[in-house]
Amino acid sequence: MNIARSHMFSLDEAAVAYALAAEHMFSGDDVFLDTNPAVVPIFVSLLFQSLEISIKHAGVESGLFTMQAARNRQNRSGHGIRELASLAVEKLGGNPFDPIVMAMTFSNSGDRSSQFIREMICGSKMENTRDAYASRRLGYGEVYEGDFALINPIAEWVAAVKQTALNLPTTIDILSQWRSSASKSKHFAIWLHER
Repeated sequence: MNIARSHMFSLDEAAVAYALAAEHMFSGDDVFLDTNPAVVPIFVSLLFQSLEISIKHAGVESGLFTMQAARNRQNRSGHGIRELASLAVEKLGGNPFDPIVMAMTFSNSGDRSSQFIREMICGSKMENTRDAYASRRLGYGEVYEGDFALINPIAEWVAAVKQTALNLPTTIDILSQWRSSASKSKHFAIWLHER
């Protein structure tokens, strides 16, 4: 007899938890990171883990893809954020990465929030960082000169990732409407309901 086990935490809770851990590590200033450079790759890994889980949760809950499809796509590269975002965009259409970045940062308050999330997903500055994260070298601290980068200002970067995780219900609404739209236009209206 198989007994279904339930997770202690949902994906959206885990996405928020990773962002909160990074926020706590940063603590509003970079003194801790400056005086403890060995934690910097772990700090960056926490932010990437939060974003990876956010994209995965939003894609699955909006019906863009299944958890198995996400795993299959990522198996090619480990835990590739770019690959996961590509899967979402393939299902949505539109310009590369615009739909997923727009949906995930729609409710974020920072003016540059979408720039931070886009950089993490597909920016050239973070290419080596994405590779180090996908292979888990970043999380284990198996990094070398040039393997990872930071996005400044760090406080805004942390806030962008945290807000992206906190705003997943809105992201799911947007992606669900986008997915079910019959329009082939790259631009369309979305009606969001107050929660």
